Amino acid sequence: MVTYILMKENIMSFSFLDQIEFVPTSDKPKGKSVREQFIAKLDDQIKHFEEEANGREYVFTQGGKERTVRPWFRSKDKEVFVGDLRFGGMKIELPGQKQQSIRVAGGYAGIVMVLEAVKIDAMNGAFDTELGRLHAAIKARRAPVEAPAPKRRRVIRKV
Repeated sequence: MVTYILMKENIMSFSFLDQIEFVPTSDKPKGKSVREQFIAKLDDQIKHFEEEANGREYVFTQGGKERTVRPWFRSKDKEVFVGDLRFGGMKIELPGQKQQSIRVAGGYAGIVMVLEAVKIDAMNGAFDTELGRLHAAIKARRAPVEAPAPKRRRVIRKV
């Protein structure tokens, strides 16, 4: 057994302390990163379309409740899908494609293949700038709004 704690004149000495950096506890990340959140939502979309291709509905449990996925892409004939990549209920603007939607042919296999390719790019950080912009917009939207100052009542006295 290896001992990592060294005793030296009744004072404990941790040998790894000189190899690490300390930061305030407030700098510790809270929850998933924006990229991880987006990738998790992509996984949900992929599972939704895979299950739909097999004639089933994808259901997951969140907060003790069963939920379904709201698909980002829709189709009339199950061969051509049209939609947008989304984060936090907002459309992700792809470079040079403002006001454009994505059209994917090839049925369920085609949409799953495109979403898998998007996931790989997301894992490599291609969406980080746009996700950061959308995340900031979401935070601003959820920020508490200051209540307006109360109106002063005008008192009229009769003489």
